[in-house]
Amino acid sequence: MADYVAGVYRHTSGRYSASLFSVVIKFFGTHPQAYQALIFGGLSSFVLSLYAVTAGVTGRAKAGSELAVALGSLLTIIALIKFPWPAEGIFWLTGSVAYLYPATLTGVLVALLCWLYGRPSSAHWLQWATAMLLCFLIPGFSEVTALLLPLVYIGAAGALRVPAWRGPWGGLGAAMLLGSLLTLASPAHFAEWHTLGAGHGASALVKAMVLATGGMVYCVVNWLGDGILLLVLLLGLPLAAALAQADTHSSLLHRLTRQPLLWPLLTLAGVWVAFLFCHVASGLAPALRVKNLLYLYFVAGLLLSAYSWASRFEARYVALLVARPVQMGLTGWLLVACLSDHNVHLTHDSIGAGSNTVVQAYRDWLGGSAARYDQQQRARVAFVHTAPSSAAPLRLDPLRERPQTIFYYDISANENLWGNVAYAQFYGCPAVYVSEKDEPR
Repeated sequence: MADYVAGVYRHTSGRYSASLFSVVIKFFGTHPQAYQALIFGGLSSFVLSLYAVTAGVTGRAKAGSELAVALGSLLTIIALIKFPWPAEGIFWLTGSVAYLYPATLTGVLVALLCWLYGRPSSAHWLQWATAMLLCFLIPGFSEVTALLLPLVYIGAAGALRVPAWRGPWGGLGAAMLLGSLLTLASPAHFAEWHTLGAGHGASALVKAMVLATGGMVYCVVNWLGDGILLLVLLLGLPLAAALAQADTHSSLLHRLTRQPLLWPLLTLAGVWVAFLFCHVASGLAPALRVKNLLYLYFVAGLLLSAYSWASRFEARYVALLVARPVQMGLTGWLLVACLSDHNVHLTHDSIGAGSNTVVQAYRDWLGGSAARYDQQQRARVAFVHTAPSSAAPLRLDPLRERPQTIFYYDISANENLWGNVAYAQFYGCPAVYVSEKDEPR
């Protein structure tokens, strides 16, 4: 495995952690029947990491366990309700390893740091070593995490007023910086940069900055535009009020949110830097799986910003917002917003379309689309397993059902493209292609 990681680092990508965790993909290669379990395990681990964060944040609060469960549920809703593209970020195993795994490990890291900050006298060196290992691993999953994590660390160190490069916190920063430099300075990246030639990279910096600004604004407007995230935040105000009554001296959350402008600025800056990097490095906007990660970064910053501002509200305004009639009205509004189709153009084809990721997932599941998609895929696999060995390519019927939640990519009409070749190699069958039965070749 070490040789594989080193080879990928030198020749393909600087994502050493993604290469290391690709052992999960190798396990799937020998146990394909475990795919559903691997996907479920990845998603469940991510959700559990959110509850771990809230457990760490509410450690000193009254009714801590009940508050932690409620806050964990709130985080899960916010993280998934507008998740841009679950097909690539959750149900595609490679995308899950590269982008969901680091989000999960970040949740574990935050929970651990909350505990260490609140109980400095009880901290063991092994716990700090685990935190440093996580700080080294997380940037190695992608270039985006390698950019965002140091940015967050600098902001957090400034908010906590801790020595950024001394003591255990300095060790965290050093591990993070080392991981980020290793990822971004991979020999493979310099070779790819060289092959892009003129018209890319620094020569197009101004254009990339303009495109990055437009892309960032477009994403933020779409994430906030229908008001669902803002409604969920307002419904979470009673939880924020309960959390604000906890011991603030030993709370990492309270110390991080004392400066009201810090997290709004860091959140927007992080999304912009990620867009800029993608435009400079490749000349393209971030892929959908990258935007999944940026969305999680955005909602984390949004929650910190909202808590920072809400903790400064006068008591009378907080009492008004958390009053039962107001909360009931907001709940009804949220229900309508989630179940409506947001059919702005009032076109007939868009009636009933899923307005957010969670509603769309339920539609794909309860409407039978996911089950029909599964039947089509199983029929394909059964066909290629029973087909006689011959040199003639096998024709497969096109997929009639493509549920938005889980459908990512299909093989093509050209048996020589990489997806078709990989499909045939995986199932040990002749070359395959997709076309209608009577369609000429």
